[in-house]
Amino acid sequence: MRARKIPANSVARALAKVGDRWSLLILGSAFQGAKRFDDWQRGIGISSNILTNRLNHLVRIGCLERVPGGGSRSAGYRLTSMGADLYPVALMFWRFDRQWSTNRALKSATLTHGACGCGMTPVLVCARCREPLHARDVRYEPGPGAALERMPPPKVSRRSLVTLDGAQGPGLFGDSIDYFGDRWTQLVIASAFLGLRRFSDIQERWKIAPNILADRLKLLVDQGMLERRAYQANPERFEYRLTPKGMDIYPILLALMRWGDRWLATKAGAPLILHHRGCGRRLDPLAVCDHCGGVLDRHDVELRPGAPPAAAQAARGTGRRVRRVP
Repeated sequence: MRARKIPANSVARALAKVGDRWSLLILGSAFQGAKRFDDWQRGIGISSNILTNRLNHLVRIGCLERVPGGGSRSAGYRLTSMGADLYPVALMFWRFDRQWSTNRALKSATLTHGACGCGMTPVLVCARCREPLHARDVRYEPGPGAALERMPPPKVSRRSLVTLDGAQGPGLFGDSIDYFGDRWTQLVIASAFLGLRRFSDIQERWKIAPNILADRLKLLVDQGMLERRAYQANPERFEYRLTPKGMDIYPILLALMRWGDRWLATKAGAPLILHHRGCGRRLDPLAVCDHCGGVLDRHDVELRPGAPPAAAQAARGTGRRVRRVP
């Protein structure tokens, strides 16, 4: 049987590597300091067999590496440069959950930026001009790595939910992981930003089985990220358009594309080249603090439960925009 091929896409490549829920949760905990098997079991409530499987996978693809234990201590794990570079992806997931989740604990958690000492919301900006990024401000064109490539097999045969009831404390990945931690769902969302709105067009681009595509479209409509509009009366046919909530997914996709371009591109280069209309230059997304404009590093950001510091609340009330830090 001939292997199905799809257009090369860095988001698809990234999701094929780390696009399942447990892998994302493990990485999110690693960003918060988890290093040993027990850290993850306590932190995210994951079973031993699943945790072992995902840790082995993340080591195999190069996101984690094993660290020998000393004395009576068991062996641990640490993020590689490749794994640490996924931090902006985790920040954009947290940002989305903070904006759209109905979970009170998630909405009340705060990211504190050590450089300015304030509670903040991470923002994805153009590294050249430091303006916040919106889908309407970005254009794309085929890159040197544009080609057809073999579609990787799905990690699971069905979409299953991950409960976070066993998790201790807030995490960078919240309840949106139930519909984002699945690469088919992400590819359907990416299709909308590429201008594909009809069932047949999305199916043709990604070679998704009709039943899987129908399930993901229904999920995204039910979650308020897509809306279904009739474009033909007889026979009745529908297309799917992004809602404001759906448009707010864009920073997650940009962060995934940036990581995929850097770590998973072929020797030819990136499949897509993005340009920022605001400054006219090639786009390089950057995660910054919305209070001081400083670039966010995982060693200088702390996730805390509860409301932000009073100073940050006062600054937020001024309507201050992201500062341009050179």
